[in-house]
Amino acid sequence: MARYSEEFVAWITSLPMSSRAAKARDHLLEFGSLTTEQLTDMGYVHPPRAIGDLQDAGATISRESVKSSAGKNIRRYTLVEEMTAGKAGRVSIPKKFRENLNKAFANKCGICNGTFENRELQADHRVPFIVGGDKLELRLEDYMPLCASDNRSKSWSCEHCPNLTAKDTAVCESCFWAFPLRHTHVATRQERRIDLVFQDRETEVYDSLKEQAASEKTSIEELLKRQLGFRDY
Repeated sequence: MARYSEEFVAWITSLPMSSRAAKARDHLLEFGSLTTEQLTDMGYVHPPRAIGDLQDAGATISRESVKSSAGKNIRRYTLVEEMTAGKAGRVSIPKKFRENLNKAFANKCGICNGTFENRELQADHRVPFIVGGDKLELRLEDYMPLCASDNRSKSWSCEHCPNLTAKDTAVCESCFWAFPLRHTHVATRQERRIDLVFQDRETEVYDSLKEQAASEKTSIEELLKRQLGFRDY
């Protein structure tokens, strides 16, 4: 059983946080560590989000790679007894700010460019909060709206990015997940990436590509690369 000082326990339990973060916090206070496998067993579809919420609230978490019961590489999170003066959770984003952000993007996801309802888009820090924190004032240029799918994908990618330890904001600012239109890497890996969503009448184009790819016994992605001039595909 983990042993933390009464002062630390009082401090961390006083921090405002989501219910999923509180559930992870209580487990960590009792046992000291928690794995992604355990978080999955607790009912979390995307386990790292619970830990992310806890860190956003102000907790310090260390990470290490361990083996799951099935022998796969997973993360183990350990609660570090550290109280940083003035450390606070992320700034609450007002509804009006989110609406203005969505309007600035014409209600399109900043990653896949799909069009969504206001309620389907989340105001996301371009540079993850865990790396860059919050600035003194909310500015639209520091955020972009993300659909649920891309928000989960970004969270997973950032969770496994080497820069999560280094916390170099310049690295994040040149990443696909922060500025997809001018990125030079994807989570420090030398890649260039385009995400596409086909909606409404555009689905007819997708279906046509799918049919052509099937007839040529290839994938849609390989077909598109070939049509763009990549002859090796």
